[in-house]
Amino acid sequence: MISEPTPTTVDRDVRAGLELAVRFLHEEINALRAAGVAVGEDDYRGLYISDSEADRLLGGARLPSSRPPRSAAANALREELAALTAGASGRLCRLAALGPLGPFEVGVLLLCLGSEVDASVERLLAYAQDDVTRRRPRVDLLLRLFGDAGYEERDAFLPHAPLIRLRLIALVDEPGQPATPLGARYVSLDPRVAEYLLGSDALCHPLAGSASIQPSDEDPALLLDHDLRLALRGVAAAPEHSRPRTVALCGPDRALLRAAASAIASGWDRPLLVANAPRLVAEAGIAGAVTLALREAVMQDAVPLLEQLDQLDPADRARLATELEGQLFVPITAVGMAVEGGWPGFRIDIDELDFDRRSLLWRQAIPGAEGVADGSVDSVAAKFRLGVDAIQRAGQQAAIAAQWRDPAAPTPSATDLHASARSQSAPILSGLARKITPHYHWDDLVLPGDALEQLREISSRVEHRHRVYEAWGFERKLSLSRGVIALLAGNSGTGKTMAAEVMANALGLDLYRIDLSAVVSKYIGETEKNLDAIFREAERSNAVLFFDEADALFGKRSEVKDAHDRYANIETAYLLQRMEEYSGIVILATNLKMNLDEAFVRRLHFVVDFPMPDESFRQRIWQGAVPAEAPLAGDIDWEFLARQFKVSGGNIKNAVVAGAFLAAGEGQSISMSHLIRGMRREYQKLGRMVTDIEFGPYVSYLQP
Repeated sequence: MISEPTPTTVDRDVRAGLELAVRFLHEEINALRAAGVAVGEDDYRGLYISDSEADRLLGGARLPSSRPPRSAAANALREELAALTAGASGRLCRLAALGPLGPFEVGVLLLCLGSEVDASVERLLAYAQDDVTRRRPRVDLLLRLFGDAGYEERDAFLPHAPLIRLRLIALVDEPGQPATPLGARYVSLDPRVAEYLLGSDALCHPLAGSASIQPSDEDPALLLDHDLRLALRGVAAAPEHSRPRTVALCGPDRALLRAAASAIASGWDRPLLVANAPRLVAEAGIAGAVTLALREAVMQDAVPLLEQLDQLDPADRARLATELEGQLFVPITAVGMAVEGGWPGFRIDIDELDFDRRSLLWRQAIPGAEGVADGSVDSVAAKFRLGVDAIQRAGQQAAIAAQWRDPAAPTPSATDLHASARSQSAPILSGLARKITPHYHWDDLVLPGDALEQLREISSRVEHRHRVYEAWGFERKLSLSRGVIALLAGNSGTGKTMAAEVMANALGLDLYRIDLSAVVSKYIGETEKNLDAIFREAERSNAVLFFDEADALFGKRSEVKDAHDRYANIETAYLLQRMEEYSGIVILATNLKMNLDEAFVRRLHFVVDFPMPDESFRQRIWQGAVPAEAPLAGDIDWEFLARQFKVSGGNIKNAVVAGAFLAAGEGQSISMSHLIRGMRREYQKLGRMVTDIEFGPYVSYLQP
């Protein structure tokens, strides 16, 4: 039960209405007594029907249409109720505007509220209904108190009527009588409506776990540009006949969608009611979610925003759109959804943050940002296309990392910023990809000058794309993506994976190797679904995607001979389209460049060839493969190893590691003997003959 209200928490009109409802009840009791009804005179009354009571009922039985004339006092009360309804202000006015509600409905709400807050009203209701157990008003009593002659007022309790449709009241069957007639059903006021009339703005279940009230226009300039804000306010200011009832705000950043909805609300000088649509629909159903959210928006005098509609089933989303278009009591409703969600009505696309706003948000999110090294903030803002909330979390995380590392000088470093940004953009690709932790740097790459230069150009394009595309305006000249797609082509072991690691490490981005065995499916349509999941997640994650053996996915389209060929070509066509739309970084590696589809190759930004290393490069690889900490004997002939064994860099590294383990097993430093034996194992894996000519003067090291 709700506690008894005090004058400081309840509107004047609500207090006056409560007093008026009690006066209606008093008048009803007086009328019963005047008619000779022996109310309350018998302790057992209500448990049996006496002969005199039966005679009275038989003599006075009549249909509602032939109700006897009301007293002058009763008519005066109805006039007061009509005047109160017409002139109400504050909470009672906003509630009456929902239906709109007439005097009868307002009287029902007020008497039900009185039974919630005043124990004496409960007892009077039991007295008037001739049963001590009937402490809530029944429909027949409410019809007698506030209704006119006829059946019309019964319609107020039908499902389509405002009292029921807006969930202002609930009809309750008599205990033990599931088929209780309408007139005998109890009327209970919705708990949230009761609390609202008593002065509370606290949200109740299920809104309490799904919605919140936010002041509008908290940050007018930072998140949205000036022109967009003016356009959004113009939507709110449009005349009613040309203003859309529902505005869909579409974009990938939920915080920006809230800012856009806030701009609309500021045009009405109202707060924003933000509701999680999927959660509310799960609790209350489609119609219930719309009713509860919009009812609360009216009571709070707020503009409603239903978020994350893209997470609803398409059929549920269509039903929700229909429900929203059918409501009449909220001037405008905003819905928020990702771009791919789709919406049948009026929509406004909200682009993600540009570089300048990301950089500014990073500086605001980092405590003591003025001490951060020049260029570090701009660098992380350029590489990581994070949203508003993610930037704020990343800034706090970087500050915590700096405090933990050096409490005396807790200034975040570039490494702190990149690490925190990566943590906020980690993709959910566990089933389709494997994260690779980069260990290599530019000095570890041994490649021809042109190939190395191209790899640096790829990194430079990622570093400076915000300047070229945004500041210099090149994005207006491009119809498709602003991503970077590079193909690394060469034999196995020539350094393609290492190059991907070097670039990811230099850029401070996560690297994910796509698991082709999980992506490619024999089932029709499943491969496209997997690829779509990868690209959508990577779009949000700012990760580098590495497709090894890319010819398995991007191979030449074949002549159509059967259904499998046709669907294989569809997969390739879909993949080409998705690659053009992607704005992230994709690195593809292949051993068979000639097998790639020509249409795909035309869409690449870079093609870097990885040749087999010549003798000079092989010597650098041999020497670079041994860490500085490893103990080396003085008998190693690096020139012989490079000249004699014409293998890839991957084979050389394998031979060095094998030789290191041989040396460790013998308790010795790494010597020429160990490296020669390590190379023999590589030859055996490659299926090549181990001959005296090949190993020359060191063939004796191979003897058992």
